[in-house]
Amino acid sequence: MSYLVLARKFRPQNFDEVIGQEHISQTLKNAISEKRIAHAYLFSGPRGCGKTTMARILAKALNCKEGPATQPCGVCENCIEIGKSSSVDVFEIDGASNNGVENVRELRENVKFSPASSKYKIYIIDEVHMLSSGAFNALLKTLEEPPEHVVFILATTEQHKIPVTILSRCQRHRFKLISSKEIASAIKNIGVKEGFEIDDEALNIVVSASGGSMRDALSLLDQAVSSNSGKITGEYIRGLLGLLPKEIIASVTENLAKGDMQTILKTVKEISEQGYNVLQFARDLRDHLRRVMIYSINPEIAEISSEEKKLYETQKTLFTVSRHVRMNNLLSKALEEMRWHDQPRILLEMYLLKMSEPYYNVGELINKISELEKSVKFSGDYASETPSSYSAVEKSAVLQSDAPVVVDAAADAADLIGAWNEIVSEITKKHPLTSQSLSKTLVKIISPVSIQISVSNKFDYDGVMEFHEQISKLYKRKTGLDIAVKVTVEDIAAENKETEIVSKEERPQSTVEYKVVEDLKESAKTAVPGHIEEIAKKFGAGAAKKI
Repeated sequence: MSYLVLARKFRPQNFDEVIGQEHISQTLKNAISEKRIAHAYLFSGPRGCGKTTMARILAKALNCKEGPATQPCGVCENCIEIGKSSSVDVFEIDGASNNGVENVRELRENVKFSPASSKYKIYIIDEVHMLSSGAFNALLKTLEEPPEHVVFILATTEQHKIPVTILSRCQRHRFKLISSKEIASAIKNIGVKEGFEIDDEALNIVVSASGGSMRDALSLLDQAVSSNSGKITGEYIRGLLGLLPKEIIASVTENLAKGDMQTILKTVKEISEQGYNVLQFARDLRDHLRRVMIYSINPEIAEISSEEKKLYETQKTLFTVSRHVRMNNLLSKALEEMRWHDQPRILLEMYLLKMSEPYYNVGELINKISELEKSVKFSGDYASETPSSYSAVEKSAVLQSDAPVVVDAAADAADLIGAWNEIVSEITKKHPLTSQSLSKTLVKIISPVSIQISVSNKFDYDGVMEFHEQISKLYKRKTGLDIAVKVTVEDIAAENKETEIVSKEERPQSTVEYKVVEDLKESAKTAVPGHIEEIAKKFGAGAAKKI
């Protein structure tokens, strides 16, 4: 007898043996036991997850001599013939090679005849999405109202390609990918029955390479068993699949964290010279970084062996989650482009260099800016409280450490004024008729995070308040801060006059609060408050506005 591959040798023979699709098995068993058998079923899902196997089991359950039964006997003539694909009442049709209208016409003629030795005549159409549009149209009426003795079972990996008119005539069942735990358990059981050993690392590699497909996992396992007489190890599986040694992947990960571009380029050169596939290297690195990310977030769900735990424990703190996401996106983009590039190594090198660059996401940058603002505020308060009795040397030291802080405070005020001008311009462009009140305002900088908008009458007050929420949002977008915006009704003409006649000598020198008054008709030249200049003059310096 010829050799039978593992995928066929261990094909499930009843509903309970199908791995990972219990939700479908139970539904079909209930339908059979309650005699609610549909005339058409559609099995859709990824490759190698049990669609055709489930169709054959359903055919056995319906045509078993003891049935219809939820558990086909497997020993009667009908069950044996269906298992060998030789039953005259169960037709397995390949949709890819029988996709014409003439094939469907032949099917329509055959469904009229009763089954030869079974209760049902069953048509299993695999890869049904390959049928032509004409074939689908020819099948519509027969699929909706077939004879009582006919059952259609359609299987496909691409349900979205099937016309809605066909979908609406079928009872649909969606198959899912098989979990890593279920595949690993099945492989261990097969190993016991076949008499071979496989270590945890090799098992993890096989499961990972299968991508949730039991057929792919068994095909790879069959290849490993056929070419190896001893224990199947992780090193052997890596060589079989052309995977790089895990030490190289681990070292590249550490070099990415250090930003060691020279070593990274040297490693890529050595990989290429040793004959490894750079595409496979990129895939291995992507998978490794993914496992490191998952282990750093939740070690319980990471799919790693006990031998690898020490490595992942060391590398889990190398990157932030945001940088993990960025690196994964870059590697995925690199893999997509490398497949069609004439020099994939060049692309890989460029993307690896980009991945090694320092990276901060927006949230991290905002936190750093907030920390700097707090330290600036603390330093500014310290400078304002410096007593005038300090010696010349002490004054010089204070000036050197705090002079930039005073300039930054003035610059903050100028930023608020500049942002206000931009906000008014932006709103005016969008709402030219209803935003006239914004051009009649007087802006007062109360503090680095609050402003007061003054208008001269109730009409303009209502006009400004109409855009109050929008102004706050625009300030947030332009400055990154939550700016408190207060609108008041005041005598703007008197306020402007008072501002013009007050001299620097008349300003109080004991307070650290400041106010910048600006009419929108003027530029931001008043962004450096007068009292800040006076404080700077005490120490023999001047305050300048940042431009």
